[in-house]
Amino acid sequence: MAEKDRDDVDRLDDFGLLLVDDHPLLRDGLTMALRTSAPGLRVQAVASAEEADALLVREAEAFDLVLLDYRMPGEDGLSAAQALRRRHAHIAVGLMSGAEDNSLPVRAREAGLVAYLPKSLEIDALITALERLARGETVFDLTEAVHHNGLGACGPFGLTARQMAVLRLLATGASNKVIAQQMGISPATVKNHLDAIFAKMGAANRLQAVMMVRSAADDAF
Repeated sequence: MAEKDRDDVDRLDDFGLLLVDDHPLLRDGLTMALRTSAPGLRVQAVASAEEADALLVREAEAFDLVLLDYRMPGEDGLSAAQALRRRHAHIAVGLMSGAEDNSLPVRAREAGLVAYLPKSLEIDALITALERLARGETVFDLTEAVHHNGLGACGPFGLTARQMAVLRLLATGASNKVIAQQMGISPATVKNHLDAIFAKMGAANRLQAVMMVRSAADDAF
């Protein structure tokens, strides 16, 4: 694995992923492939949205992201994903599908999900998408997810829209927990955001990052 790819995988250390798929071969195979390719990633898999809900109730702090199969027994995965998002607002939820339906990414985004990932993704491309999600970004444009590795900056210092949103909340004095609640993400994802922000900006701490972005762009806040 190239050094750049190695760095991306390292960013998934201690990131908790819950896979929800009723097909045992695909579920177990994907879990094993992810554990092999990204050893620091914490992956668990269940067969239904009901099992996912029960696990999230018991282990609320263990997961940062839930990825559900679109074709779930008894209901579509999008409805199940929306229900999980309502019950567990601190955890990001995304959709995976093997269906060729161009409306699904749009519907998933409109439903407030953080990702739509085709099941046809190679494992390296999936890890790239997960690395973006670990930074708190969304992944709906597959071309961007696979080929640009999370670029698409919109702010000073190459910061993404999500990173700018974190900085704006940071400027109000909000804690990681409050930022997580406001943005509907986990505290661990907020920390990943801040690590990426500090690295891009060369900032040593929260205050310096806020001061630097204010100086660089008067309209940033």
